[in-house]
Amino acid sequence: MRYSGAYVPDEDPVDRWAYERAARPRKKKRTSGILLRVLVALLLVCAVALLYVRQYTVAGDSMEPTLMAGDRVFYVGFSHAEYGDLIIFDAGETYGLVIKRVAGLPGDRIEIAPDGSLIRNGEPVEEAYILPDALGNSEMQEITVARGRLFVLGDHRAASIDSRDIRVGQIRVEAVRGIVTRLLRDTQPKS
Repeated sequence: MRYSGAYVPDEDPVDRWAYERAARPRKKKRTSGILLRVLVALLLVCAVALLYVRQYTVAGDSMEPTLMAGDRVFYVGFSHAEYGDLIIFDAGETYGLVIKRVAGLPGDRIEIAPDGSLIRNGEPVEEAYILPDALGNSEMQEITVARGRLFVLGDHRAASIDSRDIRVGQIRVEAVRGIVTRLLRDTQPKS
C-alpha cells in the first residue's frame, strides 16, 4: 500500500465517526461562545448599574438655581468627592438623604462672605452657579475642616441648611452615599 499523504479511515465505524467529527468546522461552538460572553458582559453591566447607580428626587429649594424641586438626579456610590461635586449624604434622622455641593475638604480653611460667596484658604472661589444672599445674612467666620469631614453648601445660600448650620455641620466622609452624575428635569409645564 502506498502512502498518499492523506489519512483514510479504516472500515471500522468508530474510526470513521472520529475522522468525520474532527474534520467538521466548529463554527457553532465559536458562535455560541461569543454569544455567551456577550450575555455575561451585559448581565455584569446591569448588575453594576443596579448596585452602584441610584436615583434621588430633589426636595426643597436649597440647590436652586442648579437643581429645582422635583428634579431627579442619578448618583454613583464608592467615589471620592472633590471640590464642586454634588453629593448625596445621610444627614441623620432629622433630614435623611440630602444633596449639597462640596466646598471644603479636610484641612481647608473656609469662610463665607455676607452675600454667601465662598472663601477657601484665603482665596475667593468663583461660583457662577450660586444664588447669592441679597440680604447679606450668610456670613460665617473662618473655620478649618476637620480630618475625615467635608464642608458642604447649598447653591441657594440664603435658603440652605448646610455645613454652616450646627444641625448639619461638617459631614463625615463615610456619610456620603454618592456623587451626582446625571440630572433629569421634567420640562413639561405644571398645570
